[in-house]
Amino acid sequence: MLKVNSLHICEKIIVEEKTGNVSIINIFDNINAQNFPATYPKMSVFAGFENNNPGIYDFELIFLDEKGEILKIQAKINIGVNCKGNWAYNVVGYQIPREATQKIKLNYEGETIYTGYLTINNK
Repeated sequence: MLKVNSLHICEKIIVEEKTGNVSIINIFDNINAQNFPATYPKMSVFAGFENNNPGIYDFELIFLDEKGEILKIQAKINIGVNCKGNWAYNVVGYQIPREATQKIKLNYEGETIYTGYLTINNK
């Protein structure tokens, strides 16, 4: 079974080319906007996975609030021989429809395997 070890929303992700080491810059769980709808210029999403069987696995990342889906990304994760894998994605121009606490879900084979939250404030 695919397992999520971490999920971070951040400003930037740097993956060192030679070693594959990951640096996650400015992790946050809150966005402030003065007007809605709003656009957040750029953010990155990082997830760390593991599974007992190396291979490539399909999953989806969904941002939603009480009124529905805001962003849905179909993706693949490569789990290596060490039974771990990292996934990073840059979101450019993230559309924020309203002030709300958004749920962040990672789904695998139709089931939610991780839930996190992103709070959107009117400030």
